[in-house]
Formats: sequence, C-alpha cells, structure tokens
Amino acid sequence: MAAADRDPAQPLPVTESRQPLPKVEILMQPTPASPAPSRLSEERRRLIFAAVRELLRDVGFETLTMDMVSARARASKATLYRRWPHKTHLVTAALEQSERIHLDAVDTGTLMGDLDEVAVRAGEDGGQSARLLSSLTHAVRSDSHLAEALRKHVVEGHLEALRLLLHRAVERGEVSSDCPAIAYFPQLVLGAMLSQQAVTGADPDTAYLRAYFTCVVLPSLDHRCR
Repeated sequence: MAAADRDPAQPLPVTESRQPLPKVEILMQPTPASPAPSRLSEERRRLIFAAVRELLRDVGFETLTMDMVSARARASKATLYRRWPHKTHLVTAALEQSERIHLDAVDTGTLMGDLDEVAVRAGEDGGQSARLLSSLTHAVRSDSHLAEALRKHVVEGHLEALRLLLHRAVERGEVSSDCPAIAYFPQLVLGAMLSQQAVTGADPDTAYLRAYFTCVVLPSLDHRCR
C-alpha cells in the first residue's frame, strides 16, 4: 500500500523484530587510598629539635629561620612546614623536648653538699641553658604561647627540683621552716645559674657558683650545718 493511501489511524507495520540491548556491566575501579603522611622517627625529631636549640643559642629567636633549621638538621623545608607551619610552633616543640640541667637527682644528704653538686652540674652545662633562655627574652614578651613553653619546660623544672632540695634540708633541721628566705631560694639559685652570662659576659662556672652559694644563699637561709 502506497504511503498516501495508508490510514493514519493504523499502526506502522513491523518490518523487523526489535532485539533487547545487551546489558553492559560497568566495573567500578577502586579509588586508590591516599598515602598516609610520612611520619618522622623519634631520632629525626630529636635531631631537628636539637638543631633548633643550637640555632637559638647561636643567633637568637628573631634571626632564626626555617631555612637555617633545614640546613642544620638536613631536613627539607616541606617536612618542617608540614608539621610546624610557623617557626614559633617549631621552637615551642623544641622547648618541650629540651634537656635541662638535671637537678632532680641531686641528693647528697646535706644542703651544702646538694648546692655543691648543683654548682658542678651547672658548670658542666657550660651556659647552654642560660644562652637558650637569653635567646628568647624579647620574643616571649609578645608571644604568650612561647612564654608558657619556656616557663613550663625550661624554668619550672629547675625550680621544682630546687624546692624539693630545700624541703629535704628543712626536714633534716638544716633550715628553719619559718625562715623568710625559703620562698626566694629557688629564684636565688636558678638566677645565679642562668643570669651570669647576661650580667658578666661569662658562662656560669662551678667555682663562681660555689662561692655565690656559700656567701649569699646559705647565709640568707641562716643555714645550720649538719
């Protein structure tokens, strides 16, 4: 039948059978897991923090840069910035791991003997703790977090050890418990240990500290030898 004679109401004749489309199976490729950020070993962290403290003593906080730390510690700047976005964060972390003069192990049985041992240990430190403190003197005035880290991890540990040292002397009867100078003893001792370089330009030495403890600290406590 010609196309012009076809009744429009009639459906078109089916000329071929329609085959169903084949199913296409889409395989989802697993998304590769993001690589975990590399972690610094404790040894590498220790070396980086040691480099920071060395630089603080050498050039001070204001001059210290991440480039300097990278070169001294032989660590990439990308590694440093990934963990410590600003040098203040890195310096704070280094202070938290700082090695202080180990006064908490001092216990000779007498206050005079304890102070003599403190003088020896401070002399062996060679002024490193004093230079570290001096390097941050200006920075801590405008950075409360840095000031807190310095106080907590560098200063307070020494003060607490000195308080314990004096407490034992009071218990032994070497110092009267109502002596007014007790409250100032930790600052008297630590001040001499950390401020000598700033005042005289010389690092703390054992002979100087022994004389200072004998002539200033012990008389202030009205010390009674045992």
